Amino acid sequence: MTLATFQTFQATVIKKENVTHDVIVLSCSVPTDFSFKAGQFITLMITKDGETKPRSYSILNAPSETGTLSLCIKIVPDGWASDIFNMTKKDDTFLVKGPFGHFVFDESGNDHWFICGGTGVVPFYSMLQEYLIKRDDQFTLVFSVKTKRDLFFHNEFEALASTYENFTYIPTLTREEWDGATGRVQEHLPEDLSGKTFYVCGLKELVLETKELLISKGVSKDMIKVERYS
Repeated sequence: MTLATFQTFQATVIKKENVTHDVIVLSCSVPTDFSFKAGQFITLMITKDGETKPRSYSILNAPSETGTLSLCIKIVPDGWASDIFNMTKKDDTFLVKGPFGHFVFDESGNDHWFICGGTGVVPFYSMLQEYLIKRDDQFTLVFSVKTKRDLFFHNEFEALASTYENFTYIPTLTREEWDGATGRVQEHLPEDLSGKTFYVCGLKELVLETKELLISKGVSKDMIKVERYS
């Protein structure tokens, strides 16, 4: 698979939305020739108090949405970049570099398991928007957060699951009881692991533990794709 060519450009904020108490979505207008593969990420060059630092984020929207770049960002108390995002408003601009990354959809597979925690769901949102309507493959999303108020895109995923018989959505809470699944993502892996491609995205512990568990159960390394957030 040929990946999109790296570019540098200005992105202009057209909308800022709070999707949970500590997660925002920034939607930006970008050059129409900017292209990427679902699952890739970009780097924002953020300037604060005369200092510029890079911050990388997976792309939320589907590649078919040309001229648009949407990012899902967790706001961290006293975070260096979070201070900027808290103040970000419509028409603000960011210098963007990208796309980067090889965490992309494997079109040779036909049974895809997306396993994630928190904002690790972002590349899978992009993949589902891009491929679910195009393919008859099986798609399963296991999405872990701490409590119900931490769930985002929940209604969108439920709507997709009710529309497409080949998509299964498993939201699971690790620190709260509810009428849905509970526990860590590793507790919701399929019994039959054969013939499946596993994509794992999130913080270091989730990614490493899930990958090690899959390998210990006989899944080949080339059937496991990972993207680890720091």
